[in-house]
Amino acid sequence: MDKRVFIGIILIIIGFAIVYTVYNPVENSEELNDEDLIKISYGDVQITAIYLNPKYPELDKPTFYIRFDTHSGDLYIYDIQNMTSLEVGDRKYHPIDWKEDENSWRHHIMGKLIFPHEALKVIKTEKKFKLLIDGVEGTRILEWEI
Repeated sequence: MDKRVFIGIILIIIGFAIVYTVYNPVENSEELNDEDLIKISYGDVQITAIYLNPKYPELDKPTFYIRFDTHSGDLYIYDIQNMTSLEVGDRKYHPIDWKEDENSWRHHIMGKLIFPHEALKVIKTEKKFKLLIDGVEGTRILEWEI
């Protein structure tokens, strides 16, 4: 094969690689799946927490969908906003808002728990964090590594 043809083929391959990279950027080599985002703590009260930010990048504050479920008892005894904290590295953050879903009732409470914006910056750096929920059969700890 002629040396110029060989160099031409190499340049075309490099050109395709550059075009592919520009039009198909890879932000994360691994896509986060539901198992990465959903955490469940079992007990008499089951607690499910979903970290929403990776699926909804427009959220500018760490936001979790929280659900408490039980077969007996009234879950309204729990003050979800005041009993929950977010631990990222050596920092602890308290929720700034709890938006309860209108479909909640005594045995099933659900809604969005929102934390301060600065916690999101730390999450993006640390890539690991914990949600701590005090007072539901002790302290429940739900952990993420993204």
